Amino acid sequence: MFDFLLKTMLFILGLCLGSFLNVVICRLPSEDQTIFHPKRSACPKCGYQIAWYDNLPLLSYILLRAKCRKCGQPISLRYPMVELMAGVLTLAVFYKSGLGWRALADLYLVLSLVAITFIDLDEMIIPDALTVPGMVIAVLASAVDPELGLIGPWAGGWLMHWGVQSYRLLSVIGSIGGLILGGGLVWTIFHIYFLLRREEGIGGGDFTLLAMIGAFLGWRAVLITMFLGSIAGVVAAVAVALREGGLSLQSKLPFGPFLALGALVYLFFGEAILQWYLG
Repeated sequence: MFDFLLKTMLFILGLCLGSFLNVVICRLPSEDQTIFHPKRSACPKCGYQIAWYDNLPLLSYILLRAKCRKCGQPISLRYPMVELMAGVLTLAVFYKSGLGWRALADLYLVLSLVAITFIDLDEMIIPDALTVPGMVIAVLASAVDPELGLIGPWAGGWLMHWGVQSYRLLSVIGSIGGLILGGGLVWTIFHIYFLLRREEGIGGGDFTLLAMIGAFLGWRAVLITMFLGSIAGVVAAVAVALREGGLSLQSKLPFGPFLALGALVYLFFGEAILQWYLG
């Protein structure tokens, strides 16, 4: 019974965090608003300030039949979808990592990835306001709650052979190494493409995004995230080409959502993927 109540509370917490994510997604790219100003959300169609009882995650969307109480215009499906994603991911994070500092760090990661996905889809930008603090949180978490998965058995064994015996230090090295590799890999791809095409082929925000992912999940995650993200990106590009009748080199697709998807797959299934591949 306690286990069921705990999971229910965590799911509700995730829904509430998802409601806050909708504010972040809407306001963070805006020059006229901040996350905390104005204090109350408003209907994007008529400007009506939404009362608290019309802002309950999932429930208000259902009770209002997906329409604004004031103007009757439809409410985007994105709002409950983000809330539901946040609820499920919050539950999944605590199920995977338990109740501790590592779970809180992973929670920041997954919620940031959700926000970044929708912001990048809308605006083709990845805000440093999410990724740069994420790097700091990731490195601090690696020191407070050491995770040897950040360094991996091969690199960890090599460092231990050369005298690094502290699990905490190995964890921090793994986090910083992932940060450097993530940013460095995108930087290299950026400059190779620029040399070949004399134009930017990947956004600057992808530097910090993959660096943040590496800091949270380690250097091995950078490689798998990039691989999975590239596959997902190719599939999406083919789908767009089939729908629009062609896709040129000038066509632009945000890469952030695909990196986010790859990172989420690694977070929950990365070790199983590596064992399968290496086994």
